[in-house]
Amino acid sequence: MQENPPVNSRVIHQRKNVTNQLKQWANSFSGCDGGTPESDIWLCGIEWGYEAATDEERYEYYKNGLPKEINSGEQKLDTTYDFFTDESMEFPFNLAFAKIFSALKNTEISDITDKILKLNLSPIAFRKDDDSLWGENLSKATGFDTKAKFIEYLNGLNRFEEITRTYSPKLIVCIGNGYRANFKNSFFGNNEIQFKGELIKPEDSNKNQNNRYMYHTKINDTLMVVTPFSTSQNGLNSDYLLKKVGEKIKDLL
Repeated sequence: MQENPPVNSRVIHQRKNVTNQLKQWANSFSGCDGGTPESDIWLCGIEWGYEAATDEERYEYYKNGLPKEINSGEQKLDTTYDFFTDESMEFPFNLAFAKIFSALKNTEISDITDKILKLNLSPIAFRKDDDSLWGENLSKATGFDTKAKFIEYLNGLNRFEEITRTYSPKLIVCIGNGYRANFKNSFFGNNEIQFKGELIKPEDSNKNQNNRYMYHTKINDTLMVVTPFSTSQNGLNSDYLLKKVGEKIKDLL
């Protein structure tokens, strides 16, 4: 996959510390589940979750396991991955998207036979989306002293632009409203496209529930939709909201 210039000059000085192995690893399908790129629908999160591991296991991975992965260089896409399996549905993130997908397709989750492609913005797993979790071992492994600088570096790679151009999916669903600029750059490059906001009203507005918003944009024949997380207090934390998002996406296609 080709490398494009960084989004801004603040990360240029950091590139001096980027090894060829890191560049090849970061600008490939590391940290992605995989699936079928020919499918009409793709899913992208921020990063793999790492909640199940102990603090000791995470420390060992960041100190020794991650550097080994980085030194292995480019990671190929796993085209054997199947998203809609019973095992996959044990993860809350996957189950939430499956509920969106079932509303979009107007079918039960158990009846879904579609194949999708599942990607992540960042190749490094964390137990939660928190910049403070970036410690000394991660700085040594990557050459970046903060998670924000590493994400900014990834942003400049436009790491999924080539595969998007090649396969032109009809829909890319991205999870995490605060990262919509990163999603845009990763799949569409550094262009000036703008997102439109879409209101998602809660089931009962009389219970002091906040409105939710999803965002969408389109380039050529590909619709990108960015939704809130499903686990946060103001996210898509009910079956009703997940269904509404699926229905709204269906209307946009």
